[in-house]
Amino acid sequence: MLSPIAVLYSWFQGNKELFISSGSELEFIDSGRGSGYVRLETESYLIELAAWDRAICLDIQVIEVKSEETHFPHTGYCDSTEEFENQLNEFLVWFRREAINNA
Repeated sequence: MLSPIAVLYSWFQGNKELFISSGSELEFIDSGRGSGYVRLETESYLIELAAWDRAICLDIQVIEVKSEETHFPHTGYCDSTEEFENQLNEFLVWFRREAINNA
């Protein structure tokens, strides 16, 4: 079983072209201390997805640039790696929709 950070990294790599094609500035950071982050910046959003290995934990934060509103589509513990991956995939559905609407 992959760690949450490894799952986040794999998901990031698998969707990197989508993020780039939508005009995102992006980065993946592994803190080396049991946490990892994906940061995406588009014209409309600042986004951070943070994962922790210790508790299969995932926080997704979306800041809408224009309104400065902050949304947290998911925060905290996931019951399983499968739920963790499902949360990432739900975010991806939202991101694809937003990328198409803002193109």
